[in-house]
Amino acid sequence: MGIRESNPQDALVLEGDEHLPLYRRLYLTIAKRIANGEWRPGDALPAELDLAKQYGVAPGTIRKAIDELVDDGLIERRHGSGTFIRRPNFDNMMVRFFLFRDPAGNMIMPESHIVSREIVPASADVAANLKMREGDDVIKVTRHRHWEGQARLLEDIFLPPARFRAILSHTPEEIGPLLYPAYERLCGQLVCFIEEEISITDVSPDDAGLLKLGSDDLVVAIERLAKDASGHPMEWRISRGEARRFRYKINVS
Repeated sequence: MGIRESNPQDALVLEGDEHLPLYRRLYLTIAKRIANGEWRPGDALPAELDLAKQYGVAPGTIRKAIDELVDDGLIERRHGSGTFIRRPNFDNMMVRFFLFRDPAGNMIMPESHIVSREIVPASADVAANLKMREGDDVIKVTRHRHWEGQARLLEDIFLPPARFRAILSHTPEEIGPLLYPAYERLCGQLVCFIEEEISITDVSPDDAGLLKLGSDDLVVAIERLAKDASGHPMEWRISRGEARRFRYKINVS
């Protein structure tokens, strides 16, 4: 006879619809606790048996939820040490699209320049991606990436104020060249998943001037949606760079 799930009255409440499998509700519950900052990167999760008692479920149910969280990169098992919240690393991902090298063939890392930060009304596209209402306040960060002293990549970044208002009050030096570590350090927000869509489009007059392109040139536009551990959108950005410089590099194993 298999182990029956227990459901003591003092068990912690599970997230998700009651018709979902218990392991899936546990996945959603742990992911929400990570998204809320209750567990931070590097923190150890309680032992599986302890979690099973807390939530009133069988150890096998906890193990299946943990397995899926590991597969999705939210947590990691360390042999002999336990299970820990993992910090995803998306640093300089844009470099894989626009590879700049010096005459010796060495990769040139871009310089990051925050041009402006302001509160603006959310456009239809911004609202749809961030799951907010059109016209609601949204933080817009304009950032340029420079190689060899010239703007090569233009970025418009949109953030919900409720989660990222601190970005408005810190200096560019305090924010630093990488935004995702700044989100975690200054705002307590951890980016766990990203989705990207790439398209090629005509350059706009404003972008042509900044990128020093002709009016008939093309740019590569990269739309990125960043999400927290629960899968809720937390950042939407549009990056544009010269199409002739576009290269895509990825290692698949």
